[in-house]
Amino acid sequence: MRLIGTLRGTLSPVVFLLSGTAVAVTLTLNRVVFEGLPHTEDEVAFLFQAATLARGYLVAPAPPLPEAFWIPFVLVRDGMWFGKYPPGYPLVLALGVLVGYPPLVNALAAAFSVLLIVALAHRIYDQTTGLLAGTLLVVSPFFLLQAASFMAHTVCLALTLLFVFSFAISLERPTILRALPGALALGLLVLARPLTALGVTVPFILWAAWRFWRVPAWRPVGLFFAAGGLLGSAALLAYNQYTTGNSLTFGYELWWPFDKVGFGPGTGPGQGHTLDSGILNTRFNLRLLEEVLFGWPGRFDFFPALLAIAVALLRLTAYRLHLVPIRRVRLGETVWDLLLTAQVCSLISVHIAYWTAGQMYGPRYYYEALGAIVLLSARGLSQIVTAAHWVWRFLTLRSELPAAVEVLGVLAFVGLMLWSIFGTALPWWQSYRGWYDIHAEPARSVAAQVSSRALVLLPVTHWTQYAPFFVRNSPLLDSPVLYAHDLGPRNAELAAAFPDRRIYRLIDRQLVPYVAAPSPPSAGTGAP
Repeated sequence: MRLIGTLRGTLSPVVFLLSGTAVAVTLTLNRVVFEGLPHTEDEVAFLFQAATLARGYLVAPAPPLPEAFWIPFVLVRDGMWFGKYPPGYPLVLALGVLVGYPPLVNALAAAFSVLLIVALAHRIYDQTTGLLAGTLLVVSPFFLLQAASFMAHTVCLALTLLFVFSFAISLERPTILRALPGALALGLLVLARPLTALGVTVPFILWAAWRFWRVPAWRPVGLFFAAGGLLGSAALLAYNQYTTGNSLTFGYELWWPFDKVGFGPGTGPGQGHTLDSGILNTRFNLRLLEEVLFGWPGRFDFFPALLAIAVALLRLTAYRLHLVPIRRVRLGETVWDLLLTAQVCSLISVHIAYWTAGQMYGPRYYYEALGAIVLLSARGLSQIVTAAHWVWRFLTLRSELPAAVEVLGVLAFVGLMLWSIFGTALPWWQSYRGWYDIHAEPARSVAAQVSSRALVLLPVTHWTQYAPFFVRNSPLLDSPVLYAHDLGPRNAELAAAFPDRRIYRLIDRQLVPYVAAPSPPSAGTGAP
């Protein structure tokens, strides 16, 4: 396939080393920081949906006594048991469930994102920019921690980058074959995170519409990209119709009726979401992004990208005013600078209309813009080097920087990377150990005590205590050991629902065989 050949031509052993590092670090963080467990309601629901799809079911049958298996964001409706989220990401995560190691999905998505960053930069800028952007991505504390979780954003970042890369090579030569990966990625992105899909594609939709009008050869390709988005939308509406009974009602609203996009009463808790609260959420997220994007000291993280944007605007202004010839403007690169900037701004803007800031392992709603941000940051750093060359040439009339100055520049960059790792990333990652008070124990020790065909009743008082046990259950409730809430007086009903299982109660971390209370004697019995 030509797309694979295009990717292969842009890569080098250094890039594969970077992508391999992303896999190794994210899997290590998943094990060390998260203990291989979901730590949020979202992740639990994602894993449940993925396990259901891996078994070949769109939804699972509702369990007997649903309250015995209750967990947030997993719904029971009309005999169906399903997570509240769209099915796009769980469909991908199901591949990890099938191989027995779900964390591998996000780790590979992180590696694929690195490869795509370099490949994209080679097409629209140069390979040096790509290598620098790939390096920035791999040392981003935000990128790595999110990829170590079970959240949807890393897969969606990879889908976003695949769409942009496919769009870029289709601009060079508009063919259906080049557009195919991007159209498929766009459809799956819509099926996974529709609001995110809108945010990252609005600038490309506008550009594609302009080319549709001006460039006849682009029209079949533009329609093909549109078909991908429409196909994903149709699948999402059909899923909603099946699960919620209304194509326009998402599972979010079944759990919380106010959980929807927009402003005013009924959107968000309390009196409703407002523009002011949306802007406040944006400020909080940008402030956190500035801290964990690269983890550099002095709030320096945004400076390279902002510099690249400023240079692009100056170049475009100079071109429009005919102040410099087009070769000095580098119009193609400048257009891409501004298009990537528009993608970041668009993703941030659409989330102003959502009621929560969504901070979880960082400002996660902005995660799918990381590709654009690191490319702009790499551009800014390259322009700093270029400016240093010009200043040196102006001051000394020499064309090349001394080797000592270049070495100092490299050492400064390495110093920033080390600060990112040891000064920001490690303490920040460490703060998520045992987050929400979720730990692998006691689920691990309880599982070691019980044999197959058992049902363990747990005296949990909060969902965080149940989550490590719940993820061990099969959605079809046919796993060797099942874990359920201890329902007290209603345990007899639960025992009757699983007559072929040995039943235990967990008391003081010890398993005790369950003994049903004797039925009271019926009226009128006794000695004559």
